[in-house]
Amino acid sequence: MKRFNAAVRTAASPQRQISTLTALAGVVLLSFFFVPDALARTSVSTANVSDSFRRGFVVHWQSGSHDLPPQLETTVVFWYRFHLVKAGISALLLAVTVALGVALWRHFRQRPGGRSARRRHWLSCVMVGMLGLFALVALMANVQGATAPFASLLPMLTTGGADGELAATLTQVRHQANAQPSSGGSPVFAYMVREFAVYHAVLAAMSGVITCVLAGTSVMLWKRSRVSGGQLKRSSATGAAVSALLAAGALVIALSNAANAANSPQALAHFFAGSW
Repeated sequence: MKRFNAAVRTAASPQRQISTLTALAGVVLLSFFFVPDALARTSVSTANVSDSFRRGFVVHWQSGSHDLPPQLETTVVFWYRFHLVKAGISALLLAVTVALGVALWRHFRQRPGGRSARRRHWLSCVMVGMLGLFALVALMANVQGATAPFASLLPMLTTGGADGELAATLTQVRHQANAQPSSGGSPVFAYMVREFAVYHAVLAAMSGVITCVLAGTSVMLWKRSRVSGGQLKRSSATGAAVSALLAAGALVIALSNAANAANSPQALAHFFAGSW
């Protein structure tokens, strides 16, 4: 019985938890780059999605119909599935990173160690923090892409130049976008405006939630730093400052995207003018 309890304690030790979570984070991170395309691809994949969208967009614009033509619909569905898978992996990576951060924090509180140990701890915290920030940004971007896949594909129209039918189509789109009709316009343009509004509204909402969470975290850590001492006081104060800076950045993103969502026709005109 004593041997069994000792084995359980060893398996559940902070060091073992940190090693396990680090390995798991590495596996999930690799999955983020290689799994989504493999799971979502059909006749469209990341290798040909740009060309497929460009061709489909030209057909869509020339049709003048709100409904997506088959080729464009296939491309948009692939892009939706691609971002949906990436969003799921990003959420898993964020959860693993948070668990890893908690394990590091507990390990440091139990065994603060000397100066070299503290340096290793801070280096680990910085790396985990950067990984967590990457996972959070990736989660937000991919939820946005899955919610409005058509708008997420629009940058492919203006990347790498355009010629032939696409160039002529983009000229027509820019002309209509610059006119900014308060009502009416082609069904295709109206569809683009709505998708663009959703695209920005989703990011504005997520950024608003993140702003509140980070602001609350900053306040909590600041209060903890006031009643703590030594290394814990410095760690809490640093965490409060970083959280406050990130909250300010998230607030800027929320406000700018809310403005774009509220005035989607003008935002779409700016996008096609190259200033999005």
